[in-house]
Formats: sequence, structure tokens, C-alpha cells
Amino acid sequence: MTPGAWQELTRAAFSEIYGDCFEHSPHFAARLYDLGPFSDWAEVERAVRCVVFQAPQREQEALIQAHPRLGQQSPMSALSSQEQRQSGLANLDPERAAELQQLTRAYEEKHGFPFILCVHGKRPEDILASVRERLNQTQETEFQRALEEICCIALQRLKARSAATRS
Repeated sequence: MTPGAWQELTRAAFSEIYGDCFEHSPHFAARLYDLGPFSDWAEVERAVRCVVFQAPQREQEALIQAHPRLGQQSPMSALSSQEQRQSGLANLDPERAAELQQLTRAYEEKHGFPFILCVHGKRPEDILASVRERLNQTQETEFQRALEEICCIALQRLKARSAATRS
């Protein structure tokens, strides 16, 4: 299904199909629908950024907190579990798994929210390097970066789901 075909769906149907593209936050998908119709993925990307960055700060904070902790066995959505597995995080050796947990814990202690990264197409080494680098950033910088990463995650999920639901 292309973004243009989304207009054939009702808001409720769109939210049902695409709601989980925003981690445990289907109301963001409903807002995305309201900004349509879309003629291409560039318009969708702009709209995703709009619904995320123009949301009230408390909703942005909740969206960030809804994301799972990378490399941890905490409950997570099926999409997050699949993405982490595909990036190799589920197969880390014990030493690297411990390092990832230590780094993400330190990040969360410093910034007050989980480390968020669109892991699609990334290797464990890339993910570890990103956590190390971003651990030294300011909370304000990282809050904005977390929102950017959420936009990337949502867009990746929207594209994948649309490809899977082609009629």
C-alpha cells in the first residue's frame, strides 16, 4: 500500500493497521492520518516529524519513555523485538551484552530517558559506538535526538507495514 492509498482507509482502520508504528502510542498514528492524504514518502516523512515535534512536551516525554531499553530483556512490542533481533542485539556475547546494558543504564541515569536509536540496518558495533558517543551529549540535545530517532523508527515501520499490506 502506498501513502496515497491510505486515504482509502478510515482513521480508525489506519490507526488499527499503523498504530504500533509509534511505540505504544497509536494516537500519533491517528494524528498522522489527519495530516494526509500523502502523495509520496517525502510528505509522510514531513508529517511524521510534524506529529512528533509539534506534540506537547509531556506527550513527547511519554513517547520516549514508551520505547524499550536496547539489549535488555524488558517487555517490548513485537516490532521492537524483531528490530533488535535483526540488528544482532539478541545474539551479543555476554561481555558485549553487559557493556550495552551498562552504557544504556548510564545514559538513562544521565539523561532521564532511555537511549533511542533506529537500529534498522545497524550492526551491534555501530549501536555501541552510538551509545558511547551520545552519552556525552547534553540532556536537551539528546531529547531532540531521541525524537529524531523516533521519527526514523516510525517511518521505517510505516514503510515496512505498507509494503506488507500491498493489495
